[in-house]
Amino acid sequence: MKVMGIRLLLMGFLLAIFELIVINIAGILPFLAAHQANISGAPLRAFVMENLMNPIGTSTSMIEKKNPLFFMGSGAVTVLAVFMVFFTKGGKGKYELADKYGVHGSSRFAQKHEIFTYGETVEVPAKQLMHDLDTSMLDSKGEK
Repeated sequence: MKVMGIRLLLMGFLLAIFELIVINIAGILPFLAAHQANISGAPLRAFVMENLMNPIGTSTSMIEKKNPLFFMGSGAVTVLAVFMVFFTKGGKGKYELADKYGVHGSSRFAQKHEIFTYGETVEVPAKQLMHDLDTSMLDSKGEK
């Protein structure tokens, strides 16, 4: 249930961001048609800021004017957000988990059955281990 809540929150966030983009794109064509004589940075900046500060009012006016670009863009944004949230593959894929296969440079902790395999691991008493260690440190003359 927690994952579903996160996915719904993500979908709402994506819808809001993409819808702001659609509002600006759908409104820019009528804006350019109305301001053909004076297309400078100031009116365009004021138009974009008005859309960002009051997106509900702008979208309501586009619905009242039956702006086809707004309707197509909103439908595409809704489909895209649903697809991105619910149908994209999440989680770690096959090649991100190095435990399943070995690649150059991958590392992981060994498991007990890999370390202590029967017939390969020999138990040595502690005294014998110390004696073998001492004899391995002797040089050719027999001195440490």
